[in-house]
Amino acid sequence: MAFQSEGATVISDGSSQPTLGRKLSKMGVGISLSLLIAGCSVKSDPITTDEVNARIAADKASLFEDQEPISGSLGLGEAIIRSMRYNLDSRVKFMELAVATKQLDFSNREMLPDLVASAGYNRRSNDPGARSVNSETGEESLPPSTSQERTTETQDLELLWNVLDFGLSYHSARQSSAEVEIAKERQRKTLQNITQDVVDAYWKAWIAQELEDNMGNLIGSVEGALNQSNALAQSQSQSRQEALRYQASLLGIRNSLYELQERMGLAKIRLAALINVHPKADFTLSSPSEEFEPKDISNSFEKLADDALLMRPELREEDYRLRISQLEVKKAMLRFLPSLQFGVGYHRNANDFLINNEWEDFSFDFSWNILGLFGVQAEKKFRQAQVDLADARRLALSMAVMTQVRLSLKRYELSLQRYRASEELSSVNQELADVLSSSSKETDLDKIRARTDALVSQLRTNYAYAETQSAFARILNSIGLDIIPELDGDAATSGTAFESQWIALNNDYF
Repeated sequence: MAFQSEGATVISDGSSQPTLGRKLSKMGVGISLSLLIAGCSVKSDPITTDEVNARIAADKASLFEDQEPISGSLGLGEAIIRSMRYNLDSRVKFMELAVATKQLDFSNREMLPDLVASAGYNRRSNDPGARSVNSETGEESLPPSTSQERTTETQDLELLWNVLDFGLSYHSARQSSAEVEIAKERQRKTLQNITQDVVDAYWKAWIAQELEDNMGNLIGSVEGALNQSNALAQSQSQSRQEALRYQASLLGIRNSLYELQERMGLAKIRLAALINVHPKADFTLSSPSEEFEPKDISNSFEKLADDALLMRPELREEDYRLRISQLEVKKAMLRFLPSLQFGVGYHRNANDFLINNEWEDFSFDFSWNILGLFGVQAEKKFRQAQVDLADARRLALSMAVMTQVRLSLKRYELSLQRYRASEELSSVNQELADVLSSSSKETDLDKIRARTDALVSQLRTNYAYAETQSAFARILNSIGLDIIPELDGDAATSGTAFESQWIALNNDYF
């Protein structure tokens, strides 16, 4: 028996069937939720100028913070100490090493079993009842019944350990360990490169500082000689041909001076960047010890090449890359093995219909992708090809390393030869200038030319000296020799100690 009412059809047992109005109401709720979700969609949000300016201000404030100020003149040792402490590229490598170490810690934790704790709450609007029927006649055999409350609460604690996942995690942890060592080698290489750059920039900046006044005076002397030659040519006291030849010589000297001035003038800016001080910072470089005088290298190429193959960070990195590739082969083979998982758990259910609300269990699962075995050989060949590639890359790098050692030695020999030749020429030109300046038979132009040649020779000698120091630092870099100083104490004291270490290395190793 039933009767009609607005919006529903009421059954005699008290239940009701939803009508079109109720369905439309539910559709309206669904549409409203859809519009609400659409209103939460993310739109383009470009960075504002204020945000960029705030970032710039924060960066400027952090670029040079927590740095020891330069007091007094800056020596080579202190410059290297400062580059180790404050150079931004060096800081990046330190952070990369820290990240790799954290990754290793995370990989080690991946080997641990999974301990999973869970809790649940569920409530339904009616009883989860069920009925039974006779499978032959289809007639109901039992009245509807339930064995679960409308509200249920569960708590579970399970310890799961997968043998296959453990094996994969173990090899992944070993790969992460290799990545830590790679980060250390990259840090070594960065510090070696920074040291070479500091040595090159320091000596050229010091030469520029020492010769700044002489350079300006010499350029002024050349300009004066040009003006005097023009005046003599116009007064016909000197032939036009002789005047042009002389002026061409002076202009060539002036161009050489400008070139030297450009090369050495930029060195101080480079040095400031390497030790992380403001590009416009004003600091003075101290005079180095006479023990920095360039010397012949006694070690043979074979000895230095063997040292390079042993110590170069790039080759050691390739050794770790090979280890990673070999471990990848083992991981690939493990994936084709059966998966074994053991589990131990504690469970609790607040359902009052249960006879036992708390229980423990033990589980053992075995699974194996048998069809995956057909890809074993292909996977193995692919991984082995990666190992072979690592071997080939290391061999090519070894050849490149030995070539770099030979080139650095040859460059040092040539720079040393050029320095000694320049020093000899400078001595002769200086003596000639002294002789002509005291002679009454020579013209003023000849005296100016002699004095100019002497000063230019001295400039080129000093620049050749800086080149030999740079070439020596390049040899150290090519063999991968670590000369990393102790960073404890203030920069000046540590710098003095490091200069002694540098000189001892030059005298003992070479």
